[in-house]
Amino acid sequence: MGEHNCFQGDVGECIKKKAYEIWEKNGCKPGRDLEYWLIAEKTVKAPIKKQQPKN
Repeated sequence: MGEHNCFQGDVGECIKKKAYEIWEKNGCKPGRDLEYWLIAEKTVKAPIKKQQPKN
């Protein structure tokens, strides 16, 4: 999937795709879906947080 340029409305879908990508790269092991989801969420949301203005 490469670079994650997600707009706010697409974040959930981006996380889902990234988690699936991680699952595939790790040999499609069952029972680790939460772990992969959290990694994907962190990966996808990091660039979004950087783009938000600081108060």
